[in-house]
Amino acid sequence: MARYLQLLLDKAFETLPGVGYNQYLEDVTERMGKTFLFYEISLMEPRSWADLRDRSYPTFARYLKAKRRDPAEGSGVIVAVFVGERCHLLKGEDFLAVYREMERLDGAAFTERVRQWLSQSELRADLYPLTISNPRT
Repeated sequence: MARYLQLLLDKAFETLPGVGYNQYLEDVTERMGKTFLFYEISLMEPRSWADLRDRSYPTFARYLKAKRRDPAEGSGVIVAVFVGERCHLLKGEDFLAVYREMERLDGAAFTERVRQWLSQSELRADLYPLTISNPRT
């Protein structure tokens, strides 16, 4: 298993069958009575670290900024990583910690990298994954 994938799976706070993901979203939203942000990443097809690093992380930072969250922190977002038939849920900050560990970046260097990502392109709504809110409101 690729090192980055093992790091992602090790940081998951919950793993569930992929087919149960939508039910999980509904249950959590109903139980907590709050709006949650979810960011979904499919690793169903084998992907290299370079692909995940260069495509998913910059888009995640732009998503966070568009949602008025700190793109260098990742808090308040749950990242759903689909691998095979399983869905692994990580806190946004843990998802970013994998990047920092893989690239061996300290906090200041990572913050600079995020600034570079944010300056590279305009925000486009069609690039952003699902935002889940309470369906009963």
